[in-house]
Amino acid sequence: MTTFSYSHVELDFDDQDHQIALFNLMNAYMLDSMGCEKPLQSDSFQDLVRGLQNQANYVGVLIKSHDKYVGLANCFVNFSTFQMCSLVNIHDLIVLPEYRGKGVGRFLIQSVKAIASDRACCKITLEVRNDNQTAQNLYLSEGFHECNPSMYFWEVSLNPVL
Repeated sequence: MTTFSYSHVELDFDDQDHQIALFNLMNAYMLDSMGCEKPLQSDSFQDLVRGLQNQANYVGVLIKSHDKYVGLANCFVNFSTFQMCSLVNIHDLIVLPEYRGKGVGRFLIQSVKAIASDRACCKITLEVRNDNQTAQNLYLSEGFHECNPSMYFWEVSLNPVL
């Protein structure tokens, strides 16, 4: 039986290993059926890094198993006007396909919870595709629930990238 040991670290853009992990994990996410099923181009990656570095509210959480980064949460600290307190929004939650079902997603969520708690945030929000039942089951088991009243996630494209 294989034993998995995980650790988390906040992403540091000055760390070359973290940048490589960000690229590999984002590429895996983009290639996934829950992504856009297209690879991340290296020139787009540099735009991603610059964009995230310019977001003072960005928090990246990397999960490592032994010597390999296997999970990533791209998060943004926002503000709840109703609760008058900071909150964390999980924008992307990524686990390499070969590590799914091995507790990485759960460890990643728990790591984000610990960071949000340390920052005295009032809650963590996320959006999930309605056809991603696996992710919904994980989120439910970690205490997330559908908003009451239910919310829709809407968008309008201004400058399409893809």
